[in-house]
Amino acid sequence: MPYSSDDLFRLVQDEHTRQVIDLEKRIGVAAVGDSDTLFAELIRRTLAAWTHTFGGPDQAATAGDLLRRIIAAARAAIRRILDALAPRATAALEGALAEALTLGARQGIEFARAASGRRRPAPKLTPGRALRGEARRLVDVVVQRRDRALFLLHPDRVTRWTHLLTGLAAGRAAVSATRGHIAWVVGTAVNEGLDTVTRAVRGVRLWVSEADACVRCLAYTGRSAPVGEPFPGGLSWDPRQRRTSAPAVDGPPLHGHCRCRTVPWREAWTADGVPFPLALRREAHRSLAYGVARPSESRAARLRAVRELLRTEPDLLPAVEARARTALRTGQFATAA
Repeated sequence: MPYSSDDLFRLVQDEHTRQVIDLEKRIGVAAVGDSDTLFAELIRRTLAAWTHTFGGPDQAATAGDLLRRIIAAARAAIRRILDALAPRATAALEGALAEALTLGARQGIEFARAASGRRRPAPKLTPGRALRGEARRLVDVVVQRRDRALFLLHPDRVTRWTHLLTGLAAGRAAVSATRGHIAWVVGTAVNEGLDTVTRAVRGVRLWVSEADACVRCLAYTGRSAPVGEPFPGGLSWDPRQRRTSAPAVDGPPLHGHCRCRTVPWREAWTADGVPFPLALRREAHRSLAYGVARPSESRAARLRAVRELLRTEPDLLPAVEARARTALRTGQFATAA
C-alpha cells in the first residue's frame, strides 16, 4: 500500500538524508585525518614563537632572521599538512563514489516502492568519467588554498601577528573546503543514483529540499523535470537573489553543502491525503514562514522571502499565513512549534 505524503517526506528528509550525512562524515574522517589538529597545533606553536621573539601578539615584528625563520617554519608546515591532505582526501572520495551512487539508487528504489507499493530491482552502477573528475578536482581545491596561504606568508607581507594568522587561516581553510567538496560530490553521486531509478520507472525528477534549506533551494521544492532536462535557473524566494538570466540547473546539489535531491515521481503515484508535490511546496512555505534556516542565511533574506511568499501565494495554510504576517510585523521569527 502506498505511503502518505507525510510518510514519504519523513523517509526522504529523515532516514535518507541521515544516510547521506553519515556517508559524508565517514569519507571526511578518512580524508581530513589529523589536519585540523595539526593546524591548531601550528597556530599555537607559531603564536608562542612570536610572543617569545617580539613580546606578544600585539607587538610588531622586527625585520631580520628571527622573523624570516618564523615565517619559513609556518610555510613549511602548511606545505607538509596540505601536500599530505590532497592525495589522501582524493583517494578517500574517489574510493567512495560507487558507494554513493549505490546509496542513491537504493534510496530511489525505497522511495518508489513506498510511493507505488511495487518492488523493483536494484541497478548496478559504476562511477562515470565526469564524477571521477569531480572527485579528482579535490587536489585543485586544496592546492589553491595552499598557494594562497603561501602568498600571504611572504616575508614582505608579514609584520604583525595578525598578518601571520591570516596566512595560517588561509591554509586551514583547505580543510573546510575539502569537507565542502566531499559533500558536493557525494550529493552529485547520490542524485545520479536516484536518476537511474527515475529512468527505470519512467518518471520525472521531483525536487525535495532539506528541512532547513536556503531560500534558493526552497524555490525549487516540489518542481519536477524529466530526466535529462534541466530545471529553470536563478530561482529564489528572495527577489534580490533571483537571476532571470541565470543558466538552467541540471539538478541538486545547488550549492556547497546542499543536500537537496530529486526523487522519482509519477502522477499515478497519488499518495494518501495531500499529493506529494503539493505537500512539498506547503512544507517549503512553512519553512519560510517559521524561519527554519541555517545560521549562515541572513534574517533579512528570509524576511524578504516571506514578503514574497505572502505576495504571490494566495492559498497559504492559515497557520502558515499567520506566522508569515507576524514575522513581517515584528521583524523576527517565532520558535517553530
